[in-house]
Amino acid sequence: MWPSRRNGEPEGNRASCALGQAFRRCALALAVLAPLALTAPAISAPWQASLTPDAASPTPTVRPFEAEYRIGWTDIEAARARIKICRDPDRLRLEGAAETTGVARVLWQLDATINSSTSLPGLQTIFTTQEEKYAGRSILTQIVARPDGIWRLRENFPPGENPARWKRIKLSPLRDLFSGMLFIRSQPLAAGETVSTVIFPGDAPFLVTIKSLGVETLTLAGLSREALKLSIELQRINLKKDLRLEPHGKFRNGTVWLSNDSDRIPLRAELQIFVGYVFAELESIRLNSP
Repeated sequence: MWPSRRNGEPEGNRASCALGQAFRRCALALAVLAPLALTAPAISAPWQASLTPDAASPTPTVRPFEAEYRIGWTDIEAARARIKICRDPDRLRLEGAAETTGVARVLWQLDATINSSTSLPGLQTIFTTQEEKYAGRSILTQIVARPDGIWRLRENFPPGENPARWKRIKLSPLRDLFSGMLFIRSQPLAAGETVSTVIFPGDAPFLVTIKSLGVETLTLAGLSREALKLSIELQRINLKKDLRLEPHGKFRNGTVWLSNDSDRIPLRAELQIFVGYVFAELESIRLNSP
């Protein structure tokens, strides 16, 4: 099952590796379907004009809630994710955890946690701490907003030959995963509307383009809900080549459904990657008092 090794680390076949990455991203991403002014150099690329401005009229902010999601590949459950959204006077906070389950855990053992904070009312990144624990290794990623922009520290355990260092991401405007998805959620999202923003999940920045496909009825756990249907397009931004846009590589396309109400809770996501179809869907939720 493990035919080769790279840098001393076991490597599965392309399918199991891609699924592991998909489960990690899907779990963390679904966990969030977020008052420093960034002064990093302004971006100058042709796609800059497509970005949705921060001044767009936002929808009401997220009500605190706790939720659990089921994540899978085709029709097989492969992971679970739990999230908690809390609200303070000047910020929203995310606490999330996810782990692979069943057969997927045999192929790709992963336990992940994320803690993130974003400013109110601007929905700008304050910080994110994300830990991924695999069999025999772990990765700790920290993202922090400073007066001169977004900084990132990515540490591997056991450590590699090169020591981990803080790195400034020379791109603006820029949001982490939590604040980026909260920004998308805050837009009117009328049928046919397109929202574009730059999101930095911790490895590379992406231009994320969301198009509202209108309202449809979604049935989850035997209950029918009205949902906003959104399509997702991702393009990697190459920081070393004049902010050139490049294909993601493994991501083909995606669709997300948000509850069609003031809460706009993420209900379901479907992603097409090069090995097939990955989904995540809401299984339980509890809305809390602010």
